[in-house]
Amino acid sequence: MDIHLDILLNLPNATVESCTRQDNDVSLKVRLLNEEASCPRCNKLSSELHQNRPILIRDLSIFGQATYLKIPRRQFYCCDCQRYFTESLTFLDEGRQYTRRYEEYVYQQVKLSSIEQVSRIEELSFDRIEGIFKHQYAQKKTQDGQGSNGLGLMKSASVKGTKTLSPLSETLRLGSSLK
Repeated sequence: MDIHLDILLNLPNATVESCTRQDNDVSLKVRLLNEEASCPRCNKLSSELHQNRPILIRDLSIFGQATYLKIPRRQFYCCDCQRYFTESLTFLDEGRQYTRRYEEYVYQQVKLSSIEQVSRIEELSFDRIEGIFKHQYAQKKTQDGQGSNGLGLMKSASVKGTKTLSPLSETLRLGSSLK
């Protein structure tokens, strides 16, 4: 437990157990502090831990180095429902490989430039950046009550087998603006 890393990381109910650096990547092993989780079906708390399998997720860079969090994905058993459930984490959307704040950062960067440019900077594939952008866009539209999936915003073309994207500013002039 490193109180300084905990403060910098700023994840609720989590502490950094260890930090390793390899090449240009930083990996932080994170331990969750809460001993129980709320069942999504009945909202009752359960401390019956069924399994704990770590996953590696991408977070915002630290000092220009790609940062990965090794987080336990805990599955609990609800005695009331008699079913298993995976703990919900406030900083990670279900089934995603990136923290919410990292996805928001990528989304904002794409709005300012292009998927290709963000892909080069973040060293992720075009498809991954595009997936993050679409996921964030869909969430923002759902929050606004419009329910769009953002596909009309994305104008991908195939040129000699390479995916390109028209500048986002041109695309935005054609449709409604993003928030």
